[in-house]
Amino acid sequence: MKTEVLDILMYLFETYLDDDQSDITSEETIRNELAKIGFQDTKVTKAFDWLDDFSLLEDDFSFHDTLECHSESHTENYSIRLFSQYEIEKFDKQARGVLLEMVELHVISPGQREFIIDKALALEIAYIDQEQMKWVILMVLFNLPDSAGSFTWIQDLLYEDRPTIH
Repeated sequence: MKTEVLDILMYLFETYLDDDQSDITSEETIRNELAKIGFQDTKVTKAFDWLDDFSLLEDDFSFHDTLECHSESHTENYSIRLFSQYEIEKFDKQARGVLLEMVELHVISPGQREFIIDKALALEIAYIDQEQMKWVILMVLFNLPDSAGSFTWIQDLLYEDRPTIH
């Protein structure tokens, strides 16, 4: 079985990040556990680098402006996102669709979408499908400040067929 960085991130999320544990496990302990499971050290390092990169990428985006999801009455802020040929080759149609739908439903902002695209491409996966994209969205929102509502919505989407829209 070929292990991708996303597999490691999903494991970390389900085991550590999504858990309300008060004990914080050291990175070295987690690395040892991942090695025992059979994850390759190079892929584990890439997964930790992917997580560490959040602090650097946050500086590249104006979060005060981009984290806000604008109401439908602000149509002047609406834009159409065209995917580059490279992004089309990397993300299947459904993965691209879920990103566009999340912006259209005001679950994520256009700025968050761009951040998610950047983090998805950083995984260096040959082809990202809809389910993988949902995981990327979930993990990105978990790591962004002030995105608890969007995180919960995506978590429902990932773990259930369709979330309830209130």
